[in-house]
Amino acid sequence: MGGPFVTHGASGSWYAYKVTFVRLFLGSLLSLSLASCVGELTGEPQRDASRDARGRDVVADRAADLDASTSEDVGSREDASEMDTGEVPMDSGVVSPMDTGVVMPPMDTGIVVPPMDTGVSPPPPTDTGVVVPPVDTGVAPVDTGIPVPPLPRFSAVFSTRSASSAQSTAVEDAIVTMIRQAVPGSRIRIAIFNFSRNNVSAELVAAHRRGVDVRIVLDGGTPSDPGTEVPTLRAGLGVDRVTVCDAPGTSCIGSGIMHHKTFLFSQLSDGSRNVVLQASHNLTTTQLSMHNNAVIVRGDDALFAGYESVWNDLRRDVEVPDYYRIIDGMFLTRAYFFPRASGDTVVSIIDNASCDATSRIRVAMAFFTDARIAVAQALARRAREGCSVSVVIGNGEIPAGSSVLSTLRAAGVVVTLYPTRTNGWGLHSKYMIIDAPYTGARRRLVFTGSHNWTGPALDSNDESFMKLEDGPLFDRYLDDWNHVRNAAALP
Repeated sequence: MGGPFVTHGASGSWYAYKVTFVRLFLGSLLSLSLASCVGELTGEPQRDASRDARGRDVVADRAADLDASTSEDVGSREDASEMDTGEVPMDSGVVSPMDTGVVMPPMDTGIVVPPMDTGVSPPPPTDTGVVVPPVDTGVAPVDTGIPVPPLPRFSAVFSTRSASSAQSTAVEDAIVTMIRQAVPGSRIRIAIFNFSRNNVSAELVAAHRRGVDVRIVLDGGTPSDPGTEVPTLRAGLGVDRVTVCDAPGTSCIGSGIMHHKTFLFSQLSDGSRNVVLQASHNLTTTQLSMHNNAVIVRGDDALFAGYESVWNDLRRDVEVPDYYRIIDGMFLTRAYFFPRASGDTVVSIIDNASCDATSRIRVAMAFFTDARIAVAQALARRAREGCSVSVVIGNGEIPAGSSVLSTLRAAGVVVTLYPTRTNGWGLHSKYMIIDAPYTGARRRLVFTGSHNWTGPALDSNDESFMKLEDGPLFDRYLDDWNHVRNAAALP
């Protein structure tokens, strides 16, 4: 007896057939399995590589569109293109996992959604800044008339002659106040023609001792006297912090004198930062009986940086005959630095103004010599065109140029001479104010600095000159100009 797979007789053919059949069947199954595995190992990466290549092409194409759309818009389109490859994903037969209760974060699409406005203002941030109070030097604070915070962007101080002709310390007091307000770790940079006021040198030494970085540049002066306070300053600050220039004359950059009256304060205890004080005032006792002015600009970072850059050039004490620089500030301010080898900045400024029935130009100038006859001619042109032009000129130490006077008067310019009086009062301010159409628009401008209208001030001396545009500041200078003109008539 036997089943269907039992062989009979001596022939083993049926058995052999069965074995061959099994081998073939198993081989076929093995081949199919291997083919499937090879497909899994090679086919999908090829598709992924193809998809990645197309995605990179999309990124490259989108990069060329940057000029036509914002980066956020480009990023959104790139994400969508890379996801949409044109291929339908294969059904792997794998069932997505069940919701486990774990909340997945949303996909970052690159689009920033602003927070919902609830109508409730958030609390203000905590002020972690530490304000360092000024050091008490034992000297009573000086009342400069400068308002306390909130401080104006622009302010001005004037030394003016009173009815009694007493000395005026207004500009010096403003300088002293700022020295006292300089906080530890801040910088003071000064460039001054002459320094003989021991009260100011004492304040600078005190500031240095409380941690303020104080450095000064001075004109070389005479061989024996660049300023009587130089030894005191060098002893109190250190020799390397007091530079007395001599390249090649007594100036730092030009061939004439170092005539700057610049005071820079990087941080004050009243909250002011990057403060430029541009004065017409030297630190001498004689200046206390002279009409002088100072303009203070707070927070104009670009103007401050420009002034500090020029100060660094002065300190290098290297001659640059054509140094002329123009620095634009942030608040409609501009500064000009000399010497200038050719051309005349003041002439260009006056020529920028045009005249109508209400245009006016007012000048208070300590020294105005015939070497700057071109300036007088520019003012005369404006007067003939209908501008109201009036000037007050110092006529003491350096007399007003005779050609300047005749040119101005012939054009109808009102000229007032301010001679040095026997009691010492004279004119030392150097400013011009313009209320007129200027380069196409009506403007009220103040120009002031250390720059006299003389030949050396233009082409030999180290000088500074600033332009400011501000209505209230203009009014302050106009008030002072009227006072100077009236004081010139006093005995």
